[in-house]
Amino acid sequence: MKVYKLNSLKKKKKLLILGGSSLLAFLWVKEVNDKYEIFITKHKNCIDYMSLKVIEIDLFSTNSVQRILESYEIDIVLNCIGLTNIEACEYKPAEAYRLNSYLPGIIANACNCTNTKLIHISTDHLFDDENILYSEEDEVRLINVYAKSKYEGELEVLTNCQASIICRTNFFGYGPAHKNSFSDWIEESAKNNKKIVLFKDVFITPVSGKNLAFYTHKLLEHNFTGIFNISSNKQISKFEFGKLLCEKLNIPSYSIIPGFIDDRSDLVQRPKSMGLSNKKLTKAIKNQNLGIEIQIGSILKN
Repeated sequence: MKVYKLNSLKKKKKLLILGGSSLLAFLWVKEVNDKYEIFITKHKNCIDYMSLKVIEIDLFSTNSVQRILESYEIDIVLNCIGLTNIEACEYKPAEAYRLNSYLPGIIANACNCTNTKLIHISTDHLFDDENILYSEEDEVRLINVYAKSKYEGELEVLTNCQASIICRTNFFGYGPAHKNSFSDWIEESAKNNKKIVLFKDVFITPVSGKNLAFYTHKLLEHNFTGIFNISSNKQISKFEFGKLLCEKLNIPSYSIIPGFIDDRSDLVQRPKSMGLSNKKLTKAIKNQNLGIEIQIGSILKN
């Protein structure tokens, strides 16, 4: 008599990724592709590099989103859609609020009506220049349209869908051919001895896209909801990050030049210290190593 293991009979949960052509969608799929049945939304330039099932949705219609969630029996929605270019947000505020604030509210409402869990990707641009690690409870200080629109998006999600996780984060990793990442740019420039300037006065707590997906799904599995900082243990300047990445890749970093954002009067004002405290995350998910070197190492194994 043939005996089946219970795990082998388990049906995979269905994950719908909104913004399927994005860098984060690519990194997310690489991490969870074997665990979920994944669908992505159709982009104007259809991306088929992951051979995933593509769904067409009118995302600005709650009824349309709700029908898709019900007909495909979606368990989890990941919202990667957003206008993230800070200059573009400042010069096109209506579009920034449409994508970063209004749309998350529609998606959250549809998820709430269908009892679908929602993962919403936020930002680390919600604070100012104090050199501390900010918790999820700290008062925000919003200094540009990008930050204001992303924070309003958080409020829309929290108001419209209780079964949601909002990830405040800064991520990196190897992107697809059509969407190079910050770390891709650093590596390619260093290998080609092309001079680039990285800021010594801008501080982040980045994680790999791989681990961002891993930790977020762990939170879902344990039925956590609300805002979580998915971040590394300590702040690092963008310049230091570039040098450390090259060190781990064993490539020279002579072409990486230190610079200061205060010297860039052409840029829209933005925070310089975006460090996020991960104490809430590490309390929820035990025994996680979130050192920055571990984060870089996690992308080198792929």
